[in-house]
Amino acid sequence: MPTHLSNILKKSKQLFDSFFESYTKELFSPKTRITDACMYSLSAGGKRIRPIFVINSFFNPEDLLKESDHKKHKSVYLASLAVECIHTYSLIHDDLPAMDNDDTRRGLPTCHIQFDEATAILAGDTLNSLSFYLLSLLDSKDPNTIRDSIQILHQGAGIRGMILGQMEDIEEEKNPSYKDLESKLTSIHEKKTGALIEASFRLGNRLRPDWKEREAVLSSYAKEIGLLFQITDDILDVEGNLQELGKTPGKDAKAGKLTYPGLYGMNTAKKLRDESVEKAITLVSALPSLNNEFFLGLPKYIAERKN
Repeated sequence: MPTHLSNILKKSKQLFDSFFESYTKELFSPKTRITDACMYSLSAGGKRIRPIFVINSFFNPEDLLKESDHKKHKSVYLASLAVECIHTYSLIHDDLPAMDNDDTRRGLPTCHIQFDEATAILAGDTLNSLSFYLLSLLDSKDPNTIRDSIQILHQGAGIRGMILGQMEDIEEEKNPSYKDLESKLTSIHEKKTGALIEASFRLGNRLRPDWKEREAVLSSYAKEIGLLFQITDDILDVEGNLQELGKTPGKDAKAGKLTYPGLYGMNTAKKLRDESVEKAITLVSALPSLNNEFFLGLPKYIAERKN
């Protein structure tokens, strides 16, 4: 990974984690069993990749590396935390016995194992509703910013986005169609994984004054990143190990899930991954404000990750 991209990712995560630690102290006070469960899952580690997408869709790299005051750009961090809350809620629910029934997440016991199933369900519900509350606090001179941001997150996480992708995934697992599997696989992962990733990029961009001129290209790029992220995830589920992944590998094949290696074979899956990297780079190369170290370096970083 290029040194400058490494610095950008490190700085982005530091900024988010600093805001997260200070803001959640008040947000989850007083302490209760449900706040403990929420914080357990939110603080369990993870790469904070979706908040990083929000942050870097707002800042130019040179401005990001100088950023030090959360108060000046608080809305960016609120949007980042909203996305992380939605993502964490989805992981809590995804791990439940009725869903993927997993007992390890980010190298730790899953929420329903650490607490209990009812508490995990309520913790997920809490984080889901909390994310939209956080967006209601955005500060902008544009009166439509809050409305648009709530709609963007709903599109990514709601009934036409992540939720529908989860439903299609469950239906395919229980009742395999054996018809047009390529389209079914694309449909599942565009929604289940890609929709929230796209929303993360769009949320950060929406807070910029020049958001309109960047939105179309950035949305196309984000869709490609979502695809790339899922192909890489599917490959890692086959080739990864528990220590690196932080979750149980090989579960997709055992559950009969539709995956890129399962449908195309590993060699073709890796070829599709590499083609996705090039497509993403080509998309942002044409727009000056997106032609920078973060957007150009991110695809290779995602393709080469180990967890």
